[in-house]
Amino acid sequence: MSGLTLNISASDLKQLCLEQLENITDDEFIVHHRPHHERPKPIFVWTLGLSLVTFINLSAVVGILAMRMMNKRCYDRILTFFVALGVGSLSGSAIFHLIPQAFGLASEFKGTVDHTYLKVASFVMFGVYTFFLADRLLNMYGVYREKEKSVSNGRFYQATLNDESRTEESVETTISDSPDPPPLHKSSCIHDHQVLYRVTKDRASAIATVAWMVVFGDGLHNFIDGVSIGASFDESILNGLSVSLAVICEEFPHEMGDIAILISAGMSMKQALLYNVLSAMTCYAGFIVGVIFGNLSDDFNSYIFALAGGMFIYISIGCMMPEMKKAFDDALRSSVKTGFKIICLQCCGLAAGLLLMISMARYGGEISFINK
Repeated sequence: MSGLTLNISASDLKQLCLEQLENITDDEFIVHHRPHHERPKPIFVWTLGLSLVTFINLSAVVGILAMRMMNKRCYDRILTFFVALGVGSLSGSAIFHLIPQAFGLASEFKGTVDHTYLKVASFVMFGVYTFFLADRLLNMYGVYREKEKSVSNGRFYQATLNDESRTEESVETTISDSPDPPPLHKSSCIHDHQVLYRVTKDRASAIATVAWMVVFGDGLHNFIDGVSIGASFDESILNGLSVSLAVICEEFPHEMGDIAILISAGMSMKQALLYNVLSAMTCYAGFIVGVIFGNLSDDFNSYIFALAGGMFIYISIGCMMPEMKKAFDDALRSSVKTGFKIICLQCCGLAAGLLLMISMARYGGEISFINK
């Protein structure tokens, strides 16, 4: 055997080596795993997390102070901007932070030059909001053409609006004079900021039911927000900050709307603030649950990120975006100029929220102190 020689040419040897390399690099021999990263220190998690949760819970008080210091027109404009800001930040947080974290994709683009996921996800969001803007602009153009047509035919557009207003007033008077109380209408979406019902003292039982539904719904929503924030901070400080900022942008108009609903339901200002604060306390409980269970299992964080991402997308697209459309339609009924101002405010809010979230996802990994 020692004297055995093999006559192998250089080309055959090269081919043999290539075949062996293909076998070695086959997927069966590769163990795929999520890259390990060092978790942030508990002192930073609890200090920053609880501070931001407290700031979020004070949104109602800030909203009340803002309502007292500004007139209705200014208040409506600010609320319009913050609703759009909440839509942009919530959807951006879900697409650029939570969903990639749930699938283990975040570690693949953070701190690297190639951000393929962010580029593709940006086009997804661009498609959604481009069609939203196109729909609103086409609607505004249609109203403008209809108004021009009415004026050219000798009809007055304002007269039509006055007729509609008188019709609505007559219907409202008929309902109010009815001996049976009208049903209270409240959107199933707990983020609906519009107060759509009137209240009198003889309807206390129905009002109490609506008020408790609002308080319970807010408590559940705040608990899930807290779990999301806790799990995000346990994963990294950057994720915690991004989710917290998205929640802050959404909670400010949300809490102002809830206070208005509770007051319209017959509560005093003190009662509305008390119940609002009590429902906000569940955010602390959710934060504690998110941090503790996040330390026990990485899989828990993945499922929480997926749940929070789905919730954020539903709240932004399913609940808050219809509010944007309604605010635009109401302004358009007043005048095309007012409608144009509203759509500009909404575009600014959307752009600010999306740019904030994508900037944190793109450049956050380059901030050295974030994950220390």
